[in-house]
Amino acid sequence: MRRAIYAVGFFLIVGCGDQATDKPDGGKGATITLSGKLVAGAQTPLPPSPVRAPGELLVGYQLYCVTFADPPSAATGTSDDAGQVSFAIGAAGVAMGCFVLDATGAGVAALIFTTGLEHGQTITLTGDTDLGSITVDLDNGVAMTDVIQMGALTGSDGFTCPLGSWEATISRQDCTGTATTRFWIVQNPEGEYLLNFTLEPVQLAGSGGQCGIVAHADIPVTESAGSFTLTFPGDPSCPAKTLTVTLTPNQGCTELAATSFFSGCSACNGQECECGGDLDCPLNPSTATRK
Repeated sequence: MRRAIYAVGFFLIVGCGDQATDKPDGGKGATITLSGKLVAGAQTPLPPSPVRAPGELLVGYQLYCVTFADPPSAATGTSDDAGQVSFAIGAAGVAMGCFVLDATGAGVAALIFTTGLEHGQTITLTGDTDLGSITVDLDNGVAMTDVIQMGALTGSDGFTCPLGSWEATISRQDCTGTATTRFWIVQNPEGEYLLNFTLEPVQLAGSGGQCGIVAHADIPVTESAGSFTLTFPGDPSCPAKTLTVTLTPNQGCTELAATSFFSGCSACNGQECECGGDLDCPLNPSTATRK
């Protein structure tokens, strides 16, 4: 099942079974248990910190995680009537990333792990971990959990190209005038590539102009001739408008050259695409660096 989500910013594997690949107890990649409670809530202003206020329980939502190991492990758990989710995954000592699916299986949020003022999308845990309350901002696609003293935020050392974490800076007209996009590319056990990305600072939906993080999760990626392409809805207010991005790694896989264009446009105004029509509007190219 593919998941459709909309895009903002820079771009301006997936089986949902509950199984995990086991490894010998105590070894790298050994099975650990993740648990937590999914609740609805809004973000706090930057720098990000997890929202602790009680919120609506997200019953029937899924937390899906996949490792960057070779071969990868993936597993998902579905929240119960108390919003609680728990599942096993072969991820001890191995970097992994996670995202949230709604009750229909659509990707609704990228999981961001915070520790103090630091935050990231990939983490390495050494054993069973309770993620506590995972606050899911459904308007902006962000799920946050505090992992202080639970694990280490991780980068892309030793990952097969183009798997791992990437970062780029782009120009924007809101907030500070520039924004940073951070994204990870992972390959699931079925061999499919997926991408999650965050963008900050940008104006948050329904915030009255407050700046924070937006994120998008579970984007399918296809590979051809060494390049990686993703196409997905580009504007929730314009269903005909799509955004296509192609990422091409350099020889050392330290950078990704990104080209992108909107489709379904009636006119192109600089970096903007007016809704409706059959025009393609190219965006300025950019470069992402590996983290």
